[in-house]
Parts: sequence; C-alpha cells; structure tokens
Amino acid sequence: MKKLLHIMSYAALLSLIVCGCNGIDSPEGDLKDIKLEDWPLTDCSTSTKPARDLVAYKLLGVPYKWEQDWLGGRVYVINPDLYSEKAPFSLNDYQSKNLCSGTHGAYMNLIEGKSDVIIASRDISRNEMVSAVELGVELETAPLAIDALVFIVNPKNPVKNLTSDQVRKIYTGEITNWKEVGGVDHAITPYIRNADSGSQEKMETLVMDGLKMIDGTEETYMYEIIGSQMASPYLQLEADEYGIGYTPFFYCTAMVRDLMMVDMISIDGVAPSKESLRSNKYPFVSSIYAAVRKTEDHESMAYKLYQFLFTQKGADMIDESGYIAIKK
Repeated sequence: MKKLLHIMSYAALLSLIVCGCNGIDSPEGDLKDIKLEDWPLTDCSTSTKPARDLVAYKLLGVPYKWEQDWLGGRVYVINPDLYSEKAPFSLNDYQSKNLCSGTHGAYMNLIEGKSDVIIASRDISRNEMVSAVELGVELETAPLAIDALVFIVNPKNPVKNLTSDQVRKIYTGEITNWKEVGGVDHAITPYIRNADSGSQEKMETLVMDGLKMIDGTEETYMYEIIGSQMASPYLQLEADEYGIGYTPFFYCTAMVRDLMMVDMISIDGVAPSKESLRSNKYPFVSSIYAAVRKTEDHESMAYKLYQFLFTQKGADMIDESGYIAIKK
C-alpha cells in the first residue's frame, strides 16, 4: 500500500510541474538593486554553475570574467572581482549564499529547505521525487536552456561517428571491440558516471531508452570505469586511446574547452554544435532546469529570481554564460 501511495503521489506531483514565467520583463523593483543580504539561498550543479553565477554577479553588481580555475581545476570558470577593498562583499560571503552541491545535492537541498532556488542540469529524478513525497514537498520546475549529452573519445581514436544504436550496444556490452564500428581491433572501455549524477541520469533516460547499462559490477568491467566527478571522463580518456565517455555539451565547450584533450564525436552523422542543438538535429538534446518549492511566497526574492530567469533579460544572461536559452 505504501508503495502504491508513492507511485500515486509521484504521478500527482509530475502533473504539478509548470513553467515559472509570469511576464516579468526586467529586473526592476526589488531585483534591480538587490543586496547580498537579501539574496536567496541558491544551489546548482557543476555544469550549471557558470549560468547561476553570471546571473548573480550581474544582479548583484559584481564585475566578472572567464578565466582558468585559479584553484587548479582544468576548467574555465566565471570568476568575480571580489578581492579589492571596494568589493561589495567577500567571496566567502557570496559562497555562503550560493552553493554548488551537484545535481542530486541541489535537488535534495531544495527539497529539505537548505536552499530556495536552484539551476540544475536536469529535471527532478524519480528518486528525488520520492524523497519530496516522503517530506510532503512539491517543486515547481521548468526547462531554462538547451544542452545535450555528447560522447567523447581520445583524439587518437579514428572513430568520429557512431549511430545511436551503436552507442546503446556499446553501453549494454553487446559491442565490445572498436573494429565492430569501423575502428581498430581493440576492446572498448565504456566509461560511465556515478548514480544520481546529471550525466548518468541523462544517459539512462535520453540515450539508453530503458535498456540496462553496464554498471561496473559485471566481471568484464572494472569498478574504475565509474567516474564520480564531471572531469572524470576527460581524465580517463586522456590516458585511454580506446575509451569512450559522455558529458554535457556545455561543460565540454564552455568549461573544458582546450584544457583537456578529447574529441566530441558525431551521432547519426550529426556533429554536436549550438546550431544542431538549437535545431534539434542532434539526437541527444536535453535541457537544464530551474526549480523552487511550490510553497515559496510569490513575493519572496527566491520566487522573483526564479521568475526573472525566464524573462528576456534573464535569457540574455543565460545566453552569455554559453548555454542556449529557451526564449519566452
């Protein structure tokens, strides 16, 4: 009976997911001159952090620029100028109100009331929806921008195109050698991501279409094929000429760029690009999402920020971050 109630509640909550666009055309009023002390608690996934940060820096009046992660990461990030005496607040103060807990962590923080508005790499998952039902929480989510799941290989790999069916067969273990898809005679190492990561969720729902993936527990695969970080597939493929992995298009093109050497391959003869994503010609197009709790006061800063993301000015900021905004 309890399981049945969960299923019924899950279906009911799915029907309540609606777009948070209510016609705000500019950050006038409270958002125009918002201060950090009035800023809502936000959270995000690793790949959506630039979009969240750029919106926050613009609305909070903080200068920023793209540069390589000065903490040593092999990615480009949008860094704020918060180190001068004239800075309106410190980086620590900013980070105390703007978390980056990963996709699953961001949704759980929103559900548990530890954040107020999030931008995540996917919509809420079934497991997260179950947690929301158990806690009596309903979320309002809506697609914010276009992204895609892309497949990457070592630059030395001569295979530059796979069909959707070949990808699925590689990740079910049916195709195990590159020669079966026009490559060299060598075993394929198919790298995967950890459960509940945005990339893994998209792989299972967008690509695999219900088929059972390899999971690192079979005798023929090693636990080491599972990567726990966004950079994991890149680091693995740099050292493995015969591997294949998957990653968000935005993370690859806007954050990694030339810092880690991998090649994005075409799928069904279509190369991933902003044009092929926008036209929906690339087969594995997805969306990033914004979300708030449905009980959020519509006069609160959290809900006003959520609404603003779907305005034209909000879309312009999302575009500037490198995503393809879904214009409203």
